[in-house]
Amino acid sequence: MRFSDTMLGAMLLVFGLTVGIYSQTFPAIPGQRYGAAAFPTAIAIGFVGCGLVLLVRGFRAAPFPLITRTEWTRKPGAMPAILVTILCVVAYIFFARHLGFIPISILILIVLFRMLRVPWWQTLMFAFAAAFVCDFVFRSILLVPLPQGFMPRLPW
Repeated sequence: MRFSDTMLGAMLLVFGLTVGIYSQTFPAIPGQRYGAAAFPTAIAIGFVGCGLVLLVRGFRAAPFPLITRTEWTRKPGAMPAILVTILCVVAYIFFARHLGFIPISILILIVLFRMLRVPWWQTLMFAFAAAFVCDFVFRSILLVPLPQGFMPRLPW
């Protein structure tokens, strides 16, 4: 699937404006000149700038469909695979807080591996290993708080 410069520019512009506007709601950090909104605002300005450049290039170029289906998207199962991947991301957003990072990650990886026709024993082995390794790396090394859910806290 290929998106035209006009379509990508419009998406970047809307995303940049949304991030920029939302970041202005972040609280100020006492004693610092720059608040929590400084970095997201800088990124948003970059998105808006790139979006405008793509929009101008798209309007100047010859007429091109906004979305073009390439050869691989015409193959059977390609569009359902895209839909399942998007649904997995949405499922993580909605269920991670209640189930926790490890259970939802395992479920998502099982769905994705089975969609790729990975044998069951490898699916389960890789799904569990990847979920626990990611949990360890993000919680212990990177100190990123992950949703706990109903699982007890792991020793790391």
